[in-house]
Amino acid sequence: MGALTGSIATSPEELRGAMRQWDQLALQRRRPFAAPAWSLAWWEALRPPGAEMRVVLLADGEELAGVLPLFCVGRRYAPLGGGMAPVEPLAAPGREGEVAEAAVRALEPASPRPARLELEARADSPDWAALLGGAWGGGRGPWRWRSSSAPVPCIDLGDGFDAWMAAKSSSFRREAKRKRRRLDDAGASLRFASEDSLERDVVAFMRLHRLRLAGQGGSSLKDRRVERMLTAVGRELLPAGRFRLLCIDIDGEPIAAQLLLAAGRELSAWNSGFDEAHARLSPSMQCILEALRDGSERGERTMSLGPGAQDYKYRLADREESLNTDVLVPHGRGYPLARARLAPRQARAALAARLSPEAKRRLRGLVRR
Repeated sequence: MGALTGSIATSPEELRGAMRQWDQLALQRRRPFAAPAWSLAWWEALRPPGAEMRVVLLADGEELAGVLPLFCVGRRYAPLGGGMAPVEPLAAPGREGEVAEAAVRALEPASPRPARLELEARADSPDWAALLGGAWGGGRGPWRWRSSSAPVPCIDLGDGFDAWMAAKSSSFRREAKRKRRRLDDAGASLRFASEDSLERDVVAFMRLHRLRLAGQGGSSLKDRRVERMLTAVGRELLPAGRFRLLCIDIDGEPIAAQLLLAAGRELSAWNSGFDEAHARLSPSMQCILEALRDGSERGERTMSLGPGAQDYKYRLADREESLNTDVLVPHGRGYPLARARLAPRQARAALAARLSPEAKRRLRGLVRR
């Protein structure tokens, strides 16, 4: 192994030679949303105005040892496709420190030079903020702020779905069987989207998702370009079985859907939707149980239920991870302005940390008015 060399790709065309190895790193590290299919579909469909691609590639000769999928707007750098799902830096096992050092060497002379770098990573991932911060500035590391931390309930399938179900409480098993019988009695069928049905199933899925959240302030995924992005991800990953859109149909019409991505032995739930008219059938729970059963048969042994502390997730979860977002502000000419721009967010975060759950709910209600 030699010293790593870093380069920055500024367009999808410059990434073509690295795509296969980038994807292999996502599989190796079991990070479904860190795959290039997700980041590049987001870039094509949803990149914000003024965004410029800045994907940092770290190579040992012909071998890709790491990648930081980033974009920038001005001097703010952020994960390429993050915010909608956790897009983490990737490194070959055991080479995280080298990757961080080579990434900093590539970023310091970048144009524009980063004045603020945002990073997303699960708590069981390498601490990329610490690794990059330690390599940056020659002893005068960047200022670091953890801007958010969200719980991520997870399921460990262990010896498989049947053994996992057997370990759940008898009341949980009875309830799951009773709701599945109701689903069968209603004439429901469960299926995964195919290459032929992908586009219309994505449209139906997003309609159900927005419908479910309409009475709760609405979905954050209102932009209709989301459908185009998800269809592109599906076209890329569905043939390999890594994009799974599970639909429940009654009389030929989808009444619920759950989208999941897989990498390695990890399955990650992204989002769901269902028709409230069929809520008594617990369609979302049935989608997850079916996805678990199917994933177990494919050899997957963990499932992330995604960020959020919803009650239904904890009925299923065996443990809890967290998704952390960190901000690094390197010292330099842009340092005071970058810190000043973050000050309002810090103040809001500090206030939110002191509010009770009831006060937070009231505040959200006032904002919606």
